[in-house]
Amino acid sequence: MQQDHSHKDKRPLTVGLALRKLTMIKECGLHYKNAPVIIGINLCNQAEFIAQALHSALSQSLVDNSTAQIVILDDQSTDNWQAHCSTLLEHPSVTILSAFCGSPARARNQLLDYASTTTAHWVARLDADDVLDNARSVESLWLRGEASNADFVIGSNRLKQDNQLLSVTNIAKPEVLLNPIKLTGFIDAFCHGQSDNELPSCNLLLNTRVIERYPNIRSAEDHWLIARLLLLPEYKGEIVSLPYYSVYTLDGIDTRNNKQKSIWTEQRHRLAVAAKQWMQVQELPFQYLGSGQEGVVIQKGNNIEKSFYPWAIDDEQVSWLKQALPSNNIVPQVSWHKQNGQWSYSTPNLYTSEMQLPVSAIVVGQFLQGMYAAGICGLNIKRDNIRQMKDGSLHYIDVGSDIQPLTASRFLDMSARLYAIAILQLPDEELVRRTSSTSQDKALQQLRGFSDFYLALIEALHPNVALKPDMPVGTSLGVDQDTTLLIKACAQDADVLFVQVSHIVTQLNYPKKFNQVLLLIDSYQGPFLRQYQQGDFNQLLTSANELVNNGIVDELLIAPTSSDVIYATYSQWFGASKVTQSHTTSLAPLFSQIWAFNQVTTRYVLQCDCDVLVGRKNWQHDYIADMKAELLDPKVISVGFNIPKSTSAFLPYFGQDGQFAPEVRMGLLDLVKIKQILPINNPIINDKYTLTWHRALQAHQKTTGLSSLRGGDPATFYIHPRNEDKQATTLDQVRDLVAQGCCPVEQEEQFDLITHAHWQYPKRKEAVIFLLKGRFTTINKLERCLDSLRIQSNQSFGVILIDDASGASHNWCYPMLLEKLLDRTTLIRHQHNQGRVLNFIQAISDVCVNDDSIIVILDQDDCLMRHDVVKHILDAANQGADLIHMPMFRPNKPLKLYHPSYNNIRQTGGGNVWAHQRAFKKSLFDSVPHVYFKKDHDWIPSVTDYATMLPMAEAAKAPVFIDIGYSYFHQRAEYSLDIKAEQSQLLKAIFAKEPLSTEQQ
Repeated sequence: MQQDHSHKDKRPLTVGLALRKLTMIKECGLHYKNAPVIIGINLCNQAEFIAQALHSALSQSLVDNSTAQIVILDDQSTDNWQAHCSTLLEHPSVTILSAFCGSPARARNQLLDYASTTTAHWVARLDADDVLDNARSVESLWLRGEASNADFVIGSNRLKQDNQLLSVTNIAKPEVLLNPIKLTGFIDAFCHGQSDNELPSCNLLLNTRVIERYPNIRSAEDHWLIARLLLLPEYKGEIVSLPYYSVYTLDGIDTRNNKQKSIWTEQRHRLAVAAKQWMQVQELPFQYLGSGQEGVVIQKGNNIEKSFYPWAIDDEQVSWLKQALPSNNIVPQVSWHKQNGQWSYSTPNLYTSEMQLPVSAIVVGQFLQGMYAAGICGLNIKRDNIRQMKDGSLHYIDVGSDIQPLTASRFLDMSARLYAIAILQLPDEELVRRTSSTSQDKALQQLRGFSDFYLALIEALHPNVALKPDMPVGTSLGVDQDTTLLIKACAQDADVLFVQVSHIVTQLNYPKKFNQVLLLIDSYQGPFLRQYQQGDFNQLLTSANELVNNGIVDELLIAPTSSDVIYATYSQWFGASKVTQSHTTSLAPLFSQIWAFNQVTTRYVLQCDCDVLVGRKNWQHDYIADMKAELLDPKVISVGFNIPKSTSAFLPYFGQDGQFAPEVRMGLLDLVKIKQILPINNPIINDKYTLTWHRALQAHQKTTGLSSLRGGDPATFYIHPRNEDKQATTLDQVRDLVAQGCCPVEQEEQFDLITHAHWQYPKRKEAVIFLLKGRFTTINKLERCLDSLRIQSNQSFGVILIDDASGASHNWCYPMLLEKLLDRTTLIRHQHNQGRVLNFIQAISDVCVNDDSIIVILDQDDCLMRHDVVKHILDAANQGADLIHMPMFRPNKPLKLYHPSYNNIRQTGGGNVWAHQRAFKKSLFDSVPHVYFKKDHDWIPSVTDYATMLPMAEAAKAPVFIDIGYSYFHQRAEYSLDIKAEQSQLLKAIFAKEPLSTEQQ
């Protein structure tokens, strides 16, 4: 006699929150609109029965005289039922509705909710596979109900099986049904198979003022409703034994299916126990407050007590609730008791009131935040279970098995249902979990304003996801007005100029900025001293202008070639002569550099070759201040830049006896003192000077008592690559390591680069290692990411941070951003873009050396949302997990959940195994053949989350999804249509690959 919800169509069906989306397909005629009675027929894929049911409804006397209209509610049928009764549907008494209900009980409740919004006073039930017995079936019950002002009327029914009427009938007997003692005895008998008859549950005329609804259980839901109507004191009923109300079909699809399952028997046994408890509680000298699917609630003096049915809660659930329930007014403070194997609890009566609708979004948000903070979710959100305190705050009273540990899915469920009821004032059953072809996130988008509400709620719960203003690092530390940085370059430096100058400037421009950064371009085009490659002056100028345009260099100085200028400059420095050659007898540059010194407007100039590598171990070290302090000595004209040392201790400056030349490769000059001693001697051979300017100054120092010093704090240092080493393929890596202050032992105490030293990024072997990859990640997003690591309660993790060629102007400050994390971070800053897969391989297969390490992917523009992520990952790993997922939250898709499925993932679009938070053993990653990371013969350039995770999920022996609430905040801009099209093609190639089996590893 019940509906078929098997949904034999091929639409993908899922169970999740969905709106009923009640839609009017056909409205009855004007004469029937205000009819006091509705004959309600629910159906789902019952085309073969609906015509006879509808015919019996149209034959009713109340329809003939316009006292009743017929309302058909179609719950997602796919069998074209309208074609089987199209003529009957044209009758003006017929209204057709459609809705997404998902079960017989929910469909009946939808029709009752609809009826309560009309002018009708009564709803007569008729199942689609039953028929009304005679023309006065509904009228007989209606007249009795109207006469007695009843809440419900129950009739009798005959029985039909295989289209044949049976001699056995089901007579509604008032002497049984209206007598609680006899009724509970009858219920116990039929629930245990000891009676030929059951409750006449389908023969119901219900007043629309009654708010009682069918419980959403798989079997016997109509018996539960009728038993409650008959036994609970708040309802008044009538019984009409004859004439018969309906002809009941014994071989209804749901009834037939349920009888084949244990649930059919179980629900009837449970009803027998519950009915007896409903009756007994009314005999006690206490106030009955209510009952439901879990138990009965009464008031004893100033306490409220809930007694659970034996099956409703067990010892394990009670034990968990004892420690999980918070000690605040979000939920009752309860004392638990167990007697005769049944649990109960008592709680003080807080004299709460019904919710006053609508409730403000602030109050709803505060309640939900409290539940989230407590780590619990209330799954049975409805008006009866939410009360209001005197201060207006919400109070969830349904303590029992429907309070469950927090998960992202449960929290979204709870939030959406409370929002729908308390703010939008929708019926309790408008938004519930049901079978639907609409995805849950799309269904929830239909809740007006909920997406914005939920986003704000999650961001309030996790304030660390908020971005700080994107302020450049170090902008407020001031400018050294007395000092200029001068970088010297020639045509040989063309191919590395941009990289090297960017490196030097960003390494040196902190903690104070220079007054000016000047780039000297030597116009000389060769031949060069110790020449290692052909010069390219045009490329040099192009790169130099790019440096200016990018704000890295303030001004270009291009050395003039005019003989007059050369002559005048030489005369100032070396006295009157006829030399106009720009280079010395050994082809060393001379004129361009001393000319550049004359262009400097500050007293001090830090001059360096453009090929030097600058290291910083302490970014707060004011190296210029240290050097300038030594220049206070009137006999000191220059201070050399420090080199890598075997100690971190400050080394007193030395060289006061003048044995050191000013450091030409990198040193600070006091131009005022130097110009005061000009001109100085410089021998001439063949119309060329023989000494460079620093050697000429060194010679002058020896006769005048002046000096150039070395020493100081080795926290800041430089290394000089020799020309023969500048073609080394590892130079980019060496530059990055030096910039971080990382030098192998062999490099200590050496000016020149030791290329054969152990220039390697630090290896990582921690149990948990976070892999942070990115390119041009904004500083505020990277700070947010790193801050989310700093708040972890377990700090035993390591970090691999890879910047894939953002450039020094962007990533120079990363060591400062890392702060205390730096000591356990391997920082890799590529000079040239490597691509995502190669970065994965370098980090996991090369840098990580512990096969059992759990690699946690954390994109630089994302962040962790919880402080205990590391703890839970470690716990899972210790229990044997080799692949771990935790819930992701996306602010641009706040209502979407990403629950991974590890079965047939290539056939299910990836099964969400690609989604953050994702973590896996290093050994699992290394077991995947690299062909899985390629399309044809090239590394897959994007959607590498799919490319890497699909084969690992297939190979994993112990994957696990840890859902304790949202763990990972994933924020990115929407992709363009072109990018999406490219990704679509890549995904097709990925899904087409053979699943990775353990034999292939």
